[in-house]
Amino acid sequence: MRLTHTHTSISAALTSAALLLLLLPLLATPAAAQEACALPTTYKWTSTEALATPKAGWVSLKDFTSVPYEGKHLVYATTHNSGAGWGSMAFAPVANWSELAAAGQTAMSAAAVAPTLLYFAPKDVWVLAYQWGPTAFSYRTSADPTDPNGWSAAQPLFSGAIAGSSTGCIDQTLVGDDTTMYLFFAGDNGRIYRASMPIGSFPGNFGTASTVVLTDTTNNLFEAVEVYTVKGSAPPRYLMIVEAIGANGRFFRSFTATSLGGAWTPQAATESNPFAGKANSGATWSNDISHGDLVRDNPDQTKTVDPCNLQLLYQGRAVGSGGEYGMLPYRPALLTLQR
Repeated sequence: MRLTHTHTSISAALTSAALLLLLLPLLATPAAAQEACALPTTYKWTSTEALATPKAGWVSLKDFTSVPYEGKHLVYATTHNSGAGWGSMAFAPVANWSELAAAGQTAMSAAAVAPTLLYFAPKDVWVLAYQWGPTAFSYRTSADPTDPNGWSAAQPLFSGAIAGSSTGCIDQTLVGDDTTMYLFFAGDNGRIYRASMPIGSFPGNFGTASTVVLTDTTNNLFEAVEVYTVKGSAPPRYLMIVEAIGANGRFFRSFTATSLGGAWTPQAATESNPFAGKANSGATWSNDISHGDLVRDNPDQTKTVDPCNLQLLYQGRAVGSGGEYGMLPYRPALLTLQR
């Protein structure tokens, strides 16, 4: 009797173990369904029309930076008035991009041109970086990023200079990993530059030194560099986009890396096969797919984007529009990746 009972118990245990092994793939299915998507090698987008027009006194809205904030999209941008003046602004946060047209547009009393907005989680502070301040790049901090005139006084972000550039240092962006914060920027000269500091020293001054990480023709590496962490990638993967000038308008080339401090490899980097441009944007209202920001998965310094739900907030302008650069009628619009 005891032997029979033991035999029965062992059989039951083995049956339960076998059943569990059969169920494991099923139990894992929900998690597997949520696995990260890979970055495509060929991108195809759909585009909205222009999402907003400048309020009275401005002719252009451009250089967008966007973060998720309390379930809404918070967008800062560069402005240009009807004269020679550059400035900056913020939209009132919107839950849906279609609401941007009616969202309030608030000018910043102290301009932050070509802004980069992020939440620096290690120190629980919002950081707004920009060009044409007291130093090559500057930053301000705030506890409330929805108040465009509630930022601190300007602090130096980068105090260096570059050679062979008619513009000097422009279009900074910031991104970090677990140990280091990085500054990337352009110079309208066929080069992309990088500087770095320990994450514990940020926000602060990256100093005067920078390293050239990409070199090409001026048109192929023009401006508007952005760098992101790719969500769910293991080992980590990073995505860089850079604005280029093509025969058919402005477009973005993409590059990838396995380290923010490492080398960058072209990914979708030609006008015929761009990251985003006339060839694949789906936009009919604008030939230019120009300076903007990928819609981020969270607002922090990792600048994480989700390839499963990739969207690009970009500046475009009506086909056939022209004139002096500052007067070009740039407007915000949104690309959504087709998968």
